[in-house]
Amino acid sequence: MVTRVATYTNHTLLSDLALRNAARVTDLQNQASSGYKSRDYSGIADSTQRLLNLEGEYTRTEQYLRNTTQSKLRLQSMETAVDSMITIATKMKTLLIQATSANQGADVNVRAQTRQAMEQVANLLNTNLDGRYLFAGGRSEEAAVDIEKIYAPDNYISDSDVTVTDATTLASLGVATGQIQIVSTDVDGNSVTTTVNYNAATDDIGDIRDAINSVTTNGAIASLRGLGGEGDPRLNIENVGNGSITISETGAGTLLAVLGMEKIPNPREDADYYNGDQQILQARVDTDYNISYGILADNPAFQKLVQGLGIASATEDQDALNVALGFIGDAINELPNVQGRIGLDIANIERFETRHEDFKIFAAQAISDIETVDVPLTLAELTQYETALQASFISISRAADLSLANYLR
Repeated sequence: MVTRVATYTNHTLLSDLALRNAARVTDLQNQASSGYKSRDYSGIADSTQRLLNLEGEYTRTEQYLRNTTQSKLRLQSMETAVDSMITIATKMKTLLIQATSANQGADVNVRAQTRQAMEQVANLLNTNLDGRYLFAGGRSEEAAVDIEKIYAPDNYISDSDVTVTDATTLASLGVATGQIQIVSTDVDGNSVTTTVNYNAATDDIGDIRDAINSVTTNGAIASLRGLGGEGDPRLNIENVGNGSITISETGAGTLLAVLGMEKIPNPREDADYYNGDQQILQARVDTDYNISYGILADNPAFQKLVQGLGIASATEDQDALNVALGFIGDAINELPNVQGRIGLDIANIERFETRHEDFKIFAAQAISDIETVDVPLTLAELTQYETALQASFISISRAADLSLANYLR
């Protein structure tokens, strides 16, 4: 076919129309088959920057949601652990009330049951999730609680009826001169024997304490404090670690008898059992916003529960059991506050989680609107353009047949 001057303009217009229709048909076929408006950003140039911004926000939101999910799971595990501790403490309180009110410590097997409860508490404080010990602070790769150190050390304590201070002289107590022998054994079974001589005419309680504490290798320490840190000061001689200790009188001395020294565990107020640090966990839950969350195993509520169980697990002495009951009662009062703090952390995290989930839905829809097409609508539009393209071809074909000879016929 030869294009003449007279038909050039019409031919060019029809050809351009056909080419545009053909290009549009190809685009629509690709969109219908893939579901996307374009295979690259150039096909959506007018929306590219908005799409990139939305994709960036969507990715960050997904990371925030991963952080909130992880943090919430940890907090929920901690909340469950504290709830179990409240149940254990309540059960032990009932047991101790029964034992102390009826003088039936041996009958209700307090020592065995409190030791079992202590093991349960230790395991709860060592709650592990995804390789992290949740109550250990920043040192989450190590167990929060050393079970070997959670029990009260072996301890001898003077009678509550004997009032002593460092300045109390042995003569005023009516003690006869003599010596005491201390045998301390560590957790590995290694023992050390220490002999402390005392002179009733010149020494006081402070001298006895200094004599015991000055021997750095004897495995024992002496202090003045009440039973479980409560009440008037009493002389305590205890194992340094978590081994055993035995104290006996040698010679004619009467120090142990006059002071009424009895083997009753007297846990210190510090948390020697705690292996973690003081770092509080943080989670990035939004742009420039971190949430601090979590509870440490040396929390005072946990300490009091451990102290109470530690005393009750090693003696049936009524005074000691009453002190243990007091510690456990305090723990029962304070543990719900700990649980409440965890609940507030969960609620705070959920607030951000809800916000991010809402934005994620919005962003996903906005991205879909920019990137994707309505396939049924696209197929309908494709049919129209295919019809138009076919019409263009027919028009070009008929225009090519136009001539004077054909016109005269």
